Amino acid sequence: MKNKNLNYKEMELTILYEELRDIMLDNVLKCNDAQVVASTMVSLAFRLYKTVLTDGDYKDMLKAVIKNANKTEPFVFRKLH
Repeated sequence: MKNKNLNYKEMELTILYEELRDIMLDNVLKCNDAQVVASTMVSLAFRLYKTVLTDGDYKDMLKAVIKNANKTEPFVFRKLH
């Protein structure tokens, strides 16, 4: 039963990721400034982390973000001719 629950959580995470990605990309198209959208989303994410994590866990999360920053892949957009 544990695998079934894990698969549900993975599916839930994938759906949430895709929904938030679509909202983000829609906002990039609306305001035509990806940095404004990205900084707003990061700010909101950090506030959410700050709300649910202890101070120590928050600092550990920030260290993990910095440590793994080079693993982040950019979006790849298809170019239409």
